Amino acid sequence: MRSLFLLAILAAAFNVHGASKCRNGGRILYLDDVCPPGYTDITSGQGGSVSVIGKSAEVKQQEQAFLQERRVSELQYQAQLAQEQRQLVAAENNRQGVCSAIDGQVRAVEIQMRQINGWQFMDQLKRTHRQLRDQQFQLGCGR
Repeated sequence: MRSLFLLAILAAAFNVHGASKCRNGGRILYLDDVCPPGYTDITSGQGGSVSVIGKSAEVKQQEQAFLQERRVSELQYQAQLAQEQRQLVAAENNRQGVCSAIDGQVRAVEIQMRQINGWQFMDQLKRTHRQLRDQQFQLGCGR
């Protein structure tokens, strides 16, 4: 009987320092006090307690410094991405310009090959044509 009495006292003391879970329809409140009017206490007896620990000024300052570093880091990262994107666009434009120039050279060689030429000049045109086509393939022209 005595242990039952002690258990009841401990349970009452636990509810004083513990958190209350209160329900009103679909709404649920978690309080460190009794439930307000209109709310039903649905706290389970086995539940733990909720503690709210405030942050010291030093911790808040450290958090703000960390967040500031993250913002600076993010801005640097975004600037780096933008620079890389500009470089990729410039490289692609340059590649397209080179491909266009090679294409013009290929057409000029093909036109010359259709003309009546000596066999030595024709061999030179074939070699030049092959080299230009190889360059186009290496650069990925026509894709």
